[in-house]
Amino acid sequence: MKYVNPTNDLALKKVLGNNENIHILGGFIKDFLFIDPKGLTVENPYSIKAYKELIKDEETYRLRLTISDIAAIMSFADYTSELQIRKESYFDERSLYYPLDKFVSRYKVVSGDTSAYARLRPIYSMNILGYNHFSDDEDALRIFQLYDSKRNKHFPKKLLNLGYFELLKPNVETENQRQWQNYFLQKPLSDNAPDYIKEALHIIDRANMDEEELDMVAKVEYYQSIFDNQIHYAKNERSVEIATKLLRRNRPIDEIVEDTGLTHQEIERLRTNIQ
Repeated sequence: MKYVNPTNDLALKKVLGNNENIHILGGFIKDFLFIDPKGLTVENPYSIKAYKELIKDEETYRLRLTISDIAAIMSFADYTSELQIRKESYFDERSLYYPLDKFVSRYKVVSGDTSAYARLRPIYSMNILGYNHFSDDEDALRIFQLYDSKRNKHFPKKLLNLGYFELLKPNVETENQRQWQNYFLQKPLSDNAPDYIKEALHIIDRANMDEEELDMVAKVEYYQSIFDNQIHYAKNERSVEIATKLLRRNRPIDEIVEDTGLTHQEIERLRTNIQ
């Protein structure tokens, strides 16, 4: 293929986590969070040298964490971003943990200083999802803030702003969001796509990446496949354990299928083995 997959973690980091092309991240933030990211700077920028050191030290878990998230600061707020292609357990909790951890990290008590809370800044977060996380409608973009639903009132300050963009949903709010969707899904960009999205595509053109970067792309895909297999195995082990318990309680097969995700054939084999 001519282009590296835009959802490869390294490609994401090279495009959106690189201070050399910070205007691309700025355009992304404007298009989805509708704010002007003044003073934008990536805190954990793209670095092939740093990633090679993590591989050398066999810290592949840290490598995945390092290149799969983007943290940046603006003059008035902090920003975090993550791309999640596959559905995983406790994603809701994780999508809250990282921005909240960033929010509280600025709290620091200094002797003789009573303004520790004043150091806390608004946090904006955007999660790019390769699956349908919210199943109740077809809207691609969701932004959650602190809100009193009974009185229809927002929190006095916009301190917490959690964004989720589902790539497979058809209803977008702007044409720029549609072009970002096309970019991540490897669909053609229209002629009127913003220059910064076209530049993002140019960056991940294999012809514009050196051998070291292409080698790292392949390594990242390899480590991700190992991680996916481990997750699949762990989930299957847990499902088998639950199905065995339910079989011993004489629960209906259809109910066990629904509760575990195993097939009828798999459950029938289990039943034969425990008889």
